[in-house]
Amino acid sequence: MKDYDQLAKAIIKEPEFREGGFVYKHIHEAKSDALVSIKSAVDRMSDLYDLERDDIGQISQRILDIFKNN
Repeated sequence: MKDYDQLAKAIIKEPEFREGGFVYKHIHEAKSDALVSIKSAVDRMSDLYDLERDDIGQISQRILDIFKNN
């Protein structure tokens, strides 16, 4: 079983999620639905993190929760 919290914490360190990154801009500028932006980025990284399609939604939600709590 995968630890989605640990994966979310690792993925959020990627450039897309840092200040100035694609997802960061979408969330902070409210350009579109934040979860859609996160899912798109996580999907592109699925090979890097060995993720299955079923994992993307759960990890994306955890990443969104991290952003909301910071």
